[in-house]
Amino acid sequence: MVGKYPVITLCGSTRFKEQFVEAQKRLTLEGNIVISVGLFGHSGDDEVWTEGTKEMLDDMHKRKIDMADAIYVINVGGYIGESTRSEIEYAKRNGKEVRYLEESTSGLPEETVREIAEMLDCGHVCYLNPDTNETVFIPNPASWEYFEEPDMVTKELEKVDSWERRIKLAPPESFESFQFMESFIDELPESESTLRNKLISALSHSHPFARFKAVIDNCPYRQEWFDHKQRCLEKYVRDEISTL
Repeated sequence: MVGKYPVITLCGSTRFKEQFVEAQKRLTLEGNIVISVGLFGHSGDDEVWTEGTKEMLDDMHKRKIDMADAIYVINVGGYIGESTRSEIEYAKRNGKEVRYLEESTSGLPEETVREIAEMLDCGHVCYLNPDTNETVFIPNPASWEYFEEPDMVTKELEKVDSWERRIKLAPPESFESFQFMESFIDELPESESTLRNKLISALSHSHPFARFKAVIDNCPYRQEWFDHKQRCLEKYVRDEISTL
């Protein structure tokens, strides 16, 4: 608080430049001192990617959080990347309020949505207690005979049976995972036509998942794919819960 004005630091992916500007204007008009990012690396400010600059800006943004009473997360479509997650965790550790542009429509905390998405990506089945938001993760039944502690699976399922209400979330079907890959291709910059064509070709032949992975693992957009897949999985979790 500076005088009578709360201080809010904006956090989020710099691909959402327009939403940053809109939030800064709105929150300022609501009577807040707003601290934003200095450069938008994913929206054309290429200086960010020079050696040492990204690390400096990340550290600088933590200092901006130190100055604030709260952070405001620009999570368009529910998207929160790794850098932003780090900032959210830092803010919480330091007693800062965390607010979001888009609140979870599922009613679940963002951290829970993220955890469920990550475990589904590993092939686990999730059981959610909608009354307490407690979660239980069970390995794919096909792998139970190889599970190191089968008794633990039995105990976890007994816990689920004791709940009055439960929601079961299974990993996406193959066609849904295929759509995740297609949407990633659609989001690639126009300048990456060669990579785009390689990925389209991978999806057009037999064993598309393995072929897609082989291309991604040997290109500069590997981390962008992981971030995109996580975003898709989190949306999948929200959509699944909101329809029940």
